[in-house]
Amino acid sequence: MTGPLRRRWWWTGPDGPGQSLRVQVALLLAALILPTLLMVLTVIPGVIVQRFAQIERDQVSQYTRIAQEDLNTEERRVGLFVLNFSQWTETFEFAAGRNATFPAQVMVPSTFTGGRVDYAGIMSPQGTLMAAAAMQGDAVVDAEALVSTLMGTLPRTLPPDGVSGAVQVAGRPYLLAARTITRDDGSGSGGVMLFARSLNAQALGDLMHAEKTFTARLGALPTTGQAALTFAPGVVTVASPLSAPDGPPQLALQLSIPRDMYRAGQATVLQLKVVAVLITLVAVLTFMLFLNRRVLRVLAQYVQDTQHIARDPAHRLDSRNRTELGVLARTINNLLDHLQGREAQLREQARRDELTGAYSRAGLTELLREDATVRSALLVEVPRLQELSGLYGSAFVDRLIGELAGRLQQLGPDHVVGRLSSNGLALITRLPATTDPVAVLATLERPFALREGEVTLKLVAGFSQSAYPVPFTALLRQAFLALQHAMDRNEHLGVFNEDMLRRSQYGHTLETQLQGAVSRQELSLMYQPISDVLTGQWVSLEALMRWQHPQLGVVPPGTFIPVAERSGQIYQLGEWALQTAAREIEQARALWPGAHVNVNVSPLQLLMPDFAERALGTLAALNVPPTLLTFEVTESTVMQNVELACRHLARLREAGVRIALDDFGSGHSSLSLLTELPLDVVKLDRSFLRDGVQDTARGALLRNTIRLARDLNLTTVAEGVEDAGMLARLRELGCDYAQGYHISRPDYLEDLLSLRT
Repeated sequence: MTGPLRRRWWWTGPDGPGQSLRVQVALLLAALILPTLLMVLTVIPGVIVQRFAQIERDQVSQYTRIAQEDLNTEERRVGLFVLNFSQWTETFEFAAGRNATFPAQVMVPSTFTGGRVDYAGIMSPQGTLMAAAAMQGDAVVDAEALVSTLMGTLPRTLPPDGVSGAVQVAGRPYLLAARTITRDDGSGSGGVMLFARSLNAQALGDLMHAEKTFTARLGALPTTGQAALTFAPGVVTVASPLSAPDGPPQLALQLSIPRDMYRAGQATVLQLKVVAVLITLVAVLTFMLFLNRRVLRVLAQYVQDTQHIARDPAHRLDSRNRTELGVLARTINNLLDHLQGREAQLREQARRDELTGAYSRAGLTELLREDATVRSALLVEVPRLQELSGLYGSAFVDRLIGELAGRLQQLGPDHVVGRLSSNGLALITRLPATTDPVAVLATLERPFALREGEVTLKLVAGFSQSAYPVPFTALLRQAFLALQHAMDRNEHLGVFNEDMLRRSQYGHTLETQLQGAVSRQELSLMYQPISDVLTGQWVSLEALMRWQHPQLGVVPPGTFIPVAERSGQIYQLGEWALQTAAREIEQARALWPGAHVNVNVSPLQLLMPDFAERALGTLAALNVPPTLLTFEVTESTVMQNVELACRHLARLREAGVRIALDDFGSGHSSLSLLTELPLDVVKLDRSFLRDGVQDTARGALLRNTIRLARDLNLTTVAEGVEDAGMLARLRELGCDYAQGYHISRPDYLEDLLSLRT
C-alpha cells in the first residue's frame, strides 16, 4: 500500500521556480557568497573597529600621561621656586619678626612673574600669617584671605621636603607648594613659605603640550574616585585625580580628546563595506553573465533540441560549441546514433527469428496488419520435435527447422515466411501469388540428409484461404483451427471450413463443461483386459476414462483428452483416474486376488516436478500397494524431458510400480530407448503389429524387438489384437501378452469380473 500523496509546494512543482537552472545557480551562488560577504561586512569590520578602538584607547592613555606630566612638571617647578625662598636666612628672619623690610624687597612683581606664580604667603612658627600677596595685573596686592585659606589646606606638620598639590578654593583650582623656612644652611624652623598658581583654562593651556590634540580643564572628581573614560560620539573625556597637599584628591584633570581615530576607523570600515559589496556585485554579475552566455544558454538550447528529438528522432544537439559542453553534445549525438542503430537492430531482431531468418509472430503482425493483398495462410508443424531432438540431437533439429524455413523462402517474394513456435512455421501468401498446400508439403517433406543417411518427416499443416480481402489475423486463426483439426484427427493436412469453426466452438464448450465433470460424477472408468498369449489368462486391466455428459451425450476420449491437456485440466483428471483405478482394483481383489491395473500418464503429468511423489502419496492415502499398479507412458512423453522422466520412473519402480512403454513403434522409435529407460513392459503399437504381420521386413523388425525385449528382461504386450491369426502370430514371435477386441472390448469392472468368473 502506498502512503498518502504529499502536496507539492509551488516552488518545487512542475512549473515552479525551483525547476529553473538559473534560479538554482543563483541560489547556489547566494549560499556560497552570502556567508563570505557577511564575514566581510561584519567580522572584518568588527576586527578593524576593535583595532581602531584599541589605538584610540592607547592614544587617550598617552595624552593623559602627557597632561599629567605637564602638571607634575609645573608642580615640581613651583616646589623648587618655594625651595629658593624658604631656605634663606632673610626669609627666616622675617618669619621670626626681625626683618621688617623683607616684604618690600621680596614681594615685588618680578618675583611673581619670574616664578610664574600668582600668590605668596609666609607664616610664622606660631601660625601667624606674616605676609600674603597676590599679583594682580602689574601690581602686587594683599591677598590675606585667600592665602590664609590656602595655608589651611596644608598639613599641620610639613615633611622635610615640603608639600605640593592641587586644591580647590571657592570653586577655583590652584596649584601650590609649601616648605618649612630655614636658614641658608638649613638650620632652624622658622614657619612656612607658600607659593600658589591659579589653574584657570588659560593657565592650563599654557602648561599643556596639547598642540590642539586635546583640551584640558580641572573639574570635580569622578564618583568612583578613580580615573574614568567617557566616550561620546565626537569626543572622549578622561578624568584623572590630582594629588592634594593634604588628604584625598580634591580635583581631577579632565581631558577632552577629539575622536579622530574613531572617525577614521568608521570611515575605513564604511569604505571597506562599500568596496566589498561593489566587488561582490561585479563578481556575481560577471559570473552570471558568463554562466548565462556560455553555459545556461547552451543548456537551454540543448533542452529545446532534446524536446525536438522527442518529436523527430533524427534531430541532433547543436555541437558547435568548442567547450566541454560541445564535447557533451557530440557525445550525446553519438550515443543517440548508437542507440537508434541498436534500436533498429533490436526491432529487426524482434521481427525476425534468429535461427531461420523468418519473421516472428510480432514481425508478421507488424508487416501484414494493414496488408489487403493477403489471401492465404499455411501453418506447418513438425510433430514430436522433442523426440527428434532426443534421437538426433538439438543441432540436427535446429538445422532441420532452418532448412524447412529455407525451402519455404524459395517459393518467391510474394510469400512471407514466419516462425510462430519452436516447431511451427507459417507461409503467408499475397496477391498475385497462390499456394497449393499439398505441393508445399511435398516440397517440405523431401528427405533430409544425415551423416548416417536420410531422415523423412511427416508434417502436419493447417491451411486457410480467402478470395476476398480478409485481415491477416483472421486468416491466421482459421489456419490454426485447421492445424488443430489435423492434429486431433492424426491427419496430414487440415483445410479450414465452417465445420472446423463449429468443432472449435464445440471444443470450447467441452472445455467449459469438463471443468465440473468430476464433481458432477460424469466421468467413469472402463477397463480392457490384458491376457497371457499362451494361457489366455487375464493378467491386468488397462483403465480407460469415459465421459457421459447429460446434454452432449458420450464424449469420446480422443475428443476430450486433448481438450483437457490444452486447458490444463488433465492434472485433475489424471489424479481422479489414478485414485478411482487404485480404489476399484483394490476392491476387485476380493474376487480376483491377482488383479492388477494399468493407468495411462499424460505428458503434462510426467513433466510435473513432483509427479512421482504425488502418485505414491495417493496410493499411500488409499492404502493400495504400489505393486498393483502399472504406469503407461509413451515414447513422445519421455522424449520431451528424458532426464526428468527417468528420475520419476526410477523412483516409481523403486516403490514397486511397474513401468510400461506404450505405443512403441508408432513413431520414430529407437531400440536404444529399451536399454536406457527404467522399464518393465513394452507395449507394441497396433500399427506396428498390423504391418509386422503383413510385411516381411516389418515382421523381422517386430520379431527382433520382441527378442531384444526378452533379452533385456522386459515383458512385451501387443496392442490391437483383433483376430485369432494375430494372436497365433504373436505366439510364434514369442510375445508375452496381448490386448485388443479379440481378447475383450473395454467394459465396466463389475461386468468384466462377472465374465471372468
